[in-house]
Amino acid sequence: MRSTVAIAFVAAAVLLLAPGRASARIKLAALPERERVDIQLDNDRYTLVEEQRIVPLLKSTPQQGNNMIDFSWTNTQIDKDSIQFRPIAIKEGETFRPIRKVDGQDEVGVINVAYPPGENSLVWEVFSADACAVKVKVSYLIAGLTRSFSYRAGADKDETSLTLKKYIQLRNYSGEDFGQAGVWAGFGPQFLKPVGQQEDIKMLLHRFDGVPIDKTYTFDWYTNGRLSPEKPLASKVVMHYKLVNDEKHAMGLFPLQGGKARIFIDDGRGGEAFLGEDWAQLTPLDGDMKLYLGEARDIVCTRTVKTNKRHKVQGNLFNQEIEIVYEIENFKDKPATLDIVEQINSMAREFGGDPHGDAEWEIEPRTSKEIGITYETGGATPALHVKLPPAAKGKDAKVAKQTAVFHLTIKNLW
Repeated sequence: MRSTVAIAFVAAAVLLLAPGRASARIKLAALPERERVDIQLDNDRYTLVEEQRIVPLLKSTPQQGNNMIDFSWTNTQIDKDSIQFRPIAIKEGETFRPIRKVDGQDEVGVINVAYPPGENSLVWEVFSADACAVKVKVSYLIAGLTRSFSYRAGADKDETSLTLKKYIQLRNYSGEDFGQAGVWAGFGPQFLKPVGQQEDIKMLLHRFDGVPIDKTYTFDWYTNGRLSPEKPLASKVVMHYKLVNDEKHAMGLFPLQGGKARIFIDDGRGGEAFLGEDWAQLTPLDGDMKLYLGEARDIVCTRTVKTNKRHKVQGNLFNQEIEIVYEIENFKDKPATLDIVEQINSMAREFGGDPHGDAEWEIEPRTSKEIGITYETGGATPALHVKLPPAAKGKDAKVAKQTAVFHLTIKNLW
């Protein structure tokens, strides 16, 4: 069944009926179609719709009463409590002027609103000092009119920069056909599009060109575990493109919402190769967006626990000394940096006991001096950064193993 949102003009509020019967509304004239519709998509559950219409009003008098305007809808998901009616201007000739005060009150204004029982409708009682045509805005929240975001990332051949396209996908399953409408995501440009019932509309919100990227390689033992029974000390090395959402990195206009990202790379022959898909997370201004590229086959890392000693403090309290050795091979013909993520809380539970919150720990002297350590995800999850030289060239050249040591003590376990 086709849905409708309709407004009708009512010249008299009630009819005199036999005692015990309810009042009845008289719809004398259907109003013109919407002059304009604006759809605002900045909420996940409900969408704000604002209609602009030209409404003819009669002069309010004691004998005739006020104007009664009936708003009704069928087969749509309008939130009844959200509907608003706002007179904004009065037509004079071919132009409109602001609403003025007459005897201390607006010359056009809503006096009352009534909700007929058992109906998808309401009635506004509107005062008008004179007969006129008034421009009004009718706004409401509606469900079933939703949006999602997606991205297309195209990297250059050298993987130093990319073009990021951000799209918005509008899905209208609200039950209402809006016709030509202004569509706004709450940021970025506004689009003028026909929005029909049960339609999906994809629009390009913005294109970011020349976005610098950092290709990262990450080893995270406690997230990925051992690579296979045959390689119990190795784990995955996963690759990401890292983008920074700020002006310096050719972005920074607005937060980047979560959504599916399809990733491509210049194939050097005038086309593009598909690298994969990822689900981009919400990225605030100045935040990092990471796009997953898969597993690296040309960087190999093994992790061996060389030292695991318990040092008694007092009573049941003890410190756990741990020394971890990483052996890394870089088969790439370019230098790279391997980010080794260690989860100290998980390490404490494996070798000592529950840390009862974030573990207290400190770095010990045998930690390799060339390791850089950062704490982007908190003090209990350090990232160890190991710089890797390119693989040696030549037919008989062998890839040298690079060794790094992480020596620490987890304190005050019991």
